[in-house]
Amino acid sequence: MENLLLLFFIWLIGTCFGSFFIVVGLRIPNGQSIIYPRSSCSKCQHVLNPFDLIPIFSYFLLKGRCRHCHISFSFLYPLTEALTGSLFALVFYRFSNQPIECFSLLFLLSFGIIFCISDSFYFLLPDSLMLLFFLFSLLFRLWFHPLSLTYYLISSFSIFLFFYIFYCLTNEGLGGGDVKLFGVLGLFFGYELTLFVLFIACLISLVVGSVLFTLKNFSKKTHFPFAPAIFLASFIVALYGEKFQAILHSLL
Repeated sequence: MENLLLLFFIWLIGTCFGSFFIVVGLRIPNGQSIIYPRSSCSKCQHVLNPFDLIPIFSYFLLKGRCRHCHISFSFLYPLTEALTGSLFALVFYRFSNQPIECFSLLFLLSFGIIFCISDSFYFLLPDSLMLLFFLFSLLFRLWFHPLSLTYYLISSFSIFLFFYIFYCLTNEGLGGGDVKLFGVLGLFFGYELTLFVLFIACLISLVVGSVLFTLKNFSKKTHFPFAPAIFLASFIVALYGEKFQAILHSLL
């Protein structure tokens, strides 16, 4: 019972972080402060009071509408809050006895959700957030490197260089932000696990793109945000990367 209450508490904390991540992901690409101005309705500009900003609860209490002009709010808000809370609880449940792994996954999830929102709305991965992600990854690897630190640094540089050359030689399929993102993931995971991330991300994009194309909601010229697939793949690899490596090594 105590464990369930603790997980519920972690979930609640995660929903609050999810609400904050939405603000960061929507404001930073526009050069706006994440502190000021306060959150307001996009139509009537009425400032939302604290009771309107309770994660998930406020959305359903207000039936997804502004209490003043009654415009509908995006379902993205409660969805992101609930998803963030659930993933935080899952990570804590799986790695509560492994603080380093727990911290690293929560760190990855936090930046992942922010980048997914930014890329989904603006097709942009802001340099300021990317630099922060890189610095946090570097500090983490300086503190904890199961393999040599040189391995992670070389992995980061080589993966970035590979994707940068690919980006320069092609005009489609990969954005500049994705190039930098893979470079940082190379530092976070090392080159071998980052290749697993790339493979799974491409597979996810292929499946989702095929479904959307079949439903005629997607064409060959439609821009497709890659960051959500990359971070979903990153989370999968963070959970099961060692098993992937063991299977690969057994086949070689």
